[in-house]
Order: sequence, then C-alpha cells, then structure tokens
Amino acid sequence: MKNAVNKKKKNSSKNQINEKISFKRNSFLFHLNNSDYFLAMSDLNNANGIDIVKNILIFSKKIKKKYDSFETAISTMQENKKLVGTYISQENWENIDYHIEFSDKIQIISFLNTNFKLENVSNNLLMNKSEKGFFNGKIDLGQIIIINEVLSPKDLIKYYKIAIETKIKYFEYLKLPEHIQNIVNNKEFLVVTSIIPEMQINEKDIDLSIVFDENFEKFLLEEKNYLNIDKNKEKDEIEKDLLKTIIQSCNNSLKSANISFGILDYMKAEGVSIDALVDAGMELLVDVNDSQRLRKKLRKQLLKSLEDLNVIALIMSAIRCEDDFLRNRIREVDISDDPSYLYTDEVLGIAIANQIAGTKATFNFKRYDEEKPGIIAKLGPMVDDIFAGLVAGCMSKIFEDDD
Repeated sequence: MKNAVNKKKKNSSKNQINEKISFKRNSFLFHLNNSDYFLAMSDLNNANGIDIVKNILIFSKKIKKKYDSFETAISTMQENKKLVGTYISQENWENIDYHIEFSDKIQIISFLNTNFKLENVSNNLLMNKSEKGFFNGKIDLGQIIIINEVLSPKDLIKYYKIAIETKIKYFEYLKLPEHIQNIVNNKEFLVVTSIIPEMQINEKDIDLSIVFDENFEKFLLEEKNYLNIDKNKEKDEIEKDLLKTIIQSCNNSLKSANISFGILDYMKAEGVSIDALVDAGMELLVDVNDSQRLRKKLRKQLLKSLEDLNVIALIMSAIRCEDDFLRNRIREVDISDDPSYLYTDEVLGIAIANQIAGTKATFNFKRYDEEKPGIIAKLGPMVDDIFAGLVAGCMSKIFEDDD
C-alpha cells in the first residue's frame, strides 16, 4: 500500500480524486462528482440503500444562511445545472472540514463533526470540554469510501459491512472514557462506492436493475478473465487495503481535530473532579486557619501530582482493572460485594500516596481510606482507594511544605 496522504482544504476550489472523480468544497457544501457513475451504498438522507449516482452532497448547517431550506438548495442547484444526474446527500452536518486518505485502490474522505475542544487546566494538563456539556457533546466521523474497482452489488454490500465493523472495532480499541464513548458516532454517516463501467445510462431514468442483472455479473467475470485477474486474490487485496485505510483515516481525522484524552478525562468518566478531591481532602481537617489558602495549595498539588507518570500509571491501572472486573471480563473474579480479601486496591492507593509524599503519606492514606470523605465514598471498590491515596499524598505534601 502506498503511503497514506492526508489533505485538508479550507478554500472553495475544485480538486481531483482521479481523472474521473472531482470535488468542490465551500463553507456550506462538499460536492463529490463522478463524470461516469458510482455504484453507491449508504445511509445518507435521500439515499435508497444501493444507488447509481453521479453526485454525493454533504451540507453543513450554514446552508440555512444561504438558502431557506435544504430542499431549496437542491432545487436551486438543479435549476442552475450545478447538479446534474442523480445524487445522495446529508444535511445539517456541523462543519465540512475534510481529510482524504489515499491508497492503491481506495480513497476515504472523512468529515469529523464535534463540539469538543482541548482546554488548559494547568500549564501541563489538558481536558476535553464541550460548550454544550459532556452529555450533549458529540464526536461523529462521517466517511465516503471510494473503491476504484468495478464491483457487483454483492461485493459492495460485503465491503460496506467490513467498513462498518472496522470503524466500530477501531473506536472500541481506543477504550475511550465512558462518557465520551457514549456520544461517539451517534449521528455519523457512511458511503461506500465502486465504479460503474462505461455503458449507456439514461440520466433521466436510471435503471438500478442493470447492476443486479446476471449480464452485469457476467461482464465483471469476463473482464477479469480477459485481464487474467485472480478474482479471489483481488478481493483479498481490496479487503486488506480497506482495513488499513479506514484505520489510518480514523487516526488522522481525530489527530487533525486535536481529539485526544488524558488523565483528567478518565477521571471525569469516573465522576471525579479536582474540586471534588479538594473538598474530600479538606473534610478531615479540623481547627484549621486560613482554609482558603490550603484549598489553593491542595488544588495546585493535585494538578502537579497528576503530571507524574507513575501516579497516572497507578490510577489508570485501578480504573482499567475495576472496569474489567465489574464487566465480568475475568471469569474467576467477582467483586460485586467488595470482598475483604481484595487488598490490591489498597496497595495501589498506598503506592500513590508514597509516590507523592513518602512514608508519612501512607499513614495518612489509612485515614482517608477508612473515613472515605466526600467523593471518595461514592466511588467503586478499587477506584475509591486510589483517589484516597491521591488526596492523602497531596495533603501530606502541602503540610510538609508548610513546615
């Protein structure tokens, strides 16, 4: 496979995918056109499952600023002869910034629709935030996949299924924070296309039955026999190419949009915030003067400790382990009643406290583990101890600095 090429265009222009396929993009429209025809399978609006089309349209929400409605935009383009032939379309996409991955036989045009952005929490810690809040956030990856081969409908359906399964497995493999995973690809779209060979097609009355006709299947077989092409080998090559290019496309799309996740995002997934940890830390203090100063010091120390690779590793170990246990991924393990003989959680909590402030912090951990102040009492059987260790270590550290 050739090295994948990642492209992003922002100005309105016409670009060539190959000698037959071109696209134009402006602030409200991405228009893909084939001078011949696509055999396309999609879940887009105005699509019929499998279609023979010349045009694929992706509209952003900005379309409403130029036209009264989506339907008006289509009819106006048809009247102005900017839209010739059949089409399938998608409306109300947040934006239509795009990336293209090229390989030997496949091009994938990806559109990432998200309202998340990274914000600085401290000098070295970032957190993903949505202006509409996490539960109203969205990360949708729409894709148009072009397979530069003549395929039968049966093969097109097969590759469509492979594309869907690969995309699902890719996002499962990422093991995103749960609150993020829940809002990923709820409104994405997928189009998989192949090439229709040159033949007489009446644009006014395109008959989809031609690609389901036995003569079409015979044409494909004869063409491949004439070219001495091993049909099964060719299918294997397309499938391998498709898998690699989809993964590369997903990687580059997330990377280009600066979508990544750090320790604060995984803490958020557990329902743990820095403010909640500060509250828990202060709860066990009595007769303390200047509590506001201590709160500021504790917050600063928590953020500093969360930059420590070893602290991150210990926290993530407990989070991942508890998730596996609670989802019954390990046959021999049942922690539904928080068994007393499970002490590894305390070992991890002690390790975190010790990493931050040494031996004295391990004794402080015992207080926070037993009392479970604030947010710590609301956490799971393993996660509660690691955050007790984090708070205990940071509390010991700030009083050490005061001395």
